[in-house]
Amino acid sequence: MKHLLPILLITSILSSCATSSLKPDTYDRKSAQVISNVLYGEVVSVKKVAIEGSTKSGTLVGGLVGAAAGSEISDSKPESEIGAVLGGAIGATIGGNLSKNLQKVDGIQLTINLDDGRTVSIVQEIGDYKFSVGDLVEVISTKGKTRVSPSGIN
Repeated sequence: MKHLLPILLITSILSSCATSSLKPDTYDRKSAQVISNVLYGEVVSVKKVAIEGSTKSGTLVGGLVGAAAGSEISDSKPESEIGAVLGGAIGATIGGNLSKNLQKVDGIQLTINLDDGRTVSIVQEIGDYKFSVGDLVEVISTKGKTRVSPSGIN
């Protein structure tokens, strides 16, 4: 069991880092060759924001690692069970926070006046595009996800 703990800890850290990009210039394979809705608009506000990571995977793996470690505190069954519960709770908290902080990225909140008269706000990870107030942009929506990129219309 003692050899299992380092493996579980490394798995926890690696699974916490596995996230898909939120950058407007990066697409996953599922987004290729899919029809997207495109709206055009003008940027009216740009704000820097922080996009927090997910705590789900870190909480789960941290809880498992903590429970395994806690169950090893004693040869007594009741004490091992108590140790597993406490270790699981502590491990889940630490794992969730670690996962959240490892996945945190810099983002921007873009407020856009669309050509159809609506005003929308979209948060995305900072990519290679630099946005300024007055920029003409494309607002591209695919399967419930939206990204903003320069329009190419001058």
